[in-house]
Amino acid sequence: MAGKVSGGGGGKGLDVNADPNVIPFIDIMLVLLIIFMIAAPISTVDIEVSMPQSKIQPSQRPPRPTWVSITDSGGGIEVYVMNDLVALQDVGQRTYEAVQANTPLIADDDFEVKDQRIYIRADSEIAYRRVVQVMNQLQNRGFSKIGFVAEDRRR
Repeated sequence: MAGKVSGGGGGKGLDVNADPNVIPFIDIMLVLLIIFMIAAPISTVDIEVSMPQSKIQPSQRPPRPTWVSITDSGGGIEVYVMNDLVALQDVGQRTYEAVQANTPLIADDDFEVKDQRIYIRADSEIAYRRVVQVMNQLQNRGFSKIGFVAEDRRR
């Protein structure tokens, strides 16, 4: 009960109490808990249902990303397609072969191969014109979706 008995003072009555009475709330919650405990097993009735067979093919895994890495080699640059060192003039063709190897389902379709995104990552000391040279080699081979990868240094 939420009554408050004052200690003395004339017998005029009880003081007003501003504390909420939570006992009816607790009673209601306990009754609802009992109702749900009784009703839950009733809703799990085993009924056999014959489901139709699916005609949809499962979705394909996305292709492995193709990386082109550019590092500084003391005056020049070294270009890697995936993990293989490649000459600058061969970057386009080797990237094309790497995309074909990463996505065997579209390896025969020239348009689909060229439509894949190529990721470029470069050392911070590399001049931007060197990165543009690599991008030009990729664009000459037909790749138009090129993305840059940056290192997250917040950690």
